[in-house]
Amino acid sequence: MTTTKIDISCDLDLDLNAYPEEFKEFCKKNELKYPNIETGNGKALCAMLLTPNKYWERESINAFVKKFNIKTKDSIQLFNKHSQWGIATSSIRGKNYILYPYELSHKNIMRKNFKFDGTNEEKNNAIDQIKQEILGDYVNIPNEEWQLGHKNPDSADNSSKNLILQPPIQGKYRDNYIFTDTLTKIPTPKKIISMYNEKTCPYSTQQLIALKDWLNSIELVQP
Repeated sequence: MTTTKIDISCDLDLDLNAYPEEFKEFCKKNELKYPNIETGNGKALCAMLLTPNKYWERESINAFVKKFNIKTKDSIQLFNKHSQWGIATSSIRGKNYILYPYELSHKNIMRKNFKFDGTNEEKNNAIDQIKQEILGDYVNIPNEEWQLGHKNPDSADNSSKNLILQPPIQGKYRDNYIFTDTLTKIPTPKKIISMYNEKTCPYSTQQLIALKDWLNSIELVQP
């Protein structure tokens, strides 16, 4: 898709009172529920739909919000969250647009007809088992058995900023994962490399390409 920078301050005035008919037909055909056009998300969506083959970046988005008097705490999110309800959007960081011809987003395709592979009783039994595991591994652990560990195992920081309280079960992850809180963890770089070499990496090829492109786009300085 060829795109050019759009500056709303010097572009033609946009009529944000109605979505294009082609877009509405696409949504009807694919059973998509798009945002109300009277909302900030709706106005941003309409603006992208009316400017095909162009992209919106932070400068033009901020000008757009100001020009159309849209109240928001995060103007970028008005433009970059639309794949969540079903339509395919740009995968290029900082460049926001709707793919045209219109396509379904990966998230929509993943959710379409998503259902548990089993009976309702089997589903409830599986949920109850997970709940019991959570109770046993996290909730019912006595306070005195909880341990203090590092959020980032590869960091030499021993201050409280890099320490976190955890139940014993988290100990088996500490050398290979970075904890953003007691429960949430992400693999360290060496763990990702190891998983990739062992063909167990959870990232898709598209996600690895996105990471590669982003890393190549930033300048890193040793502290």
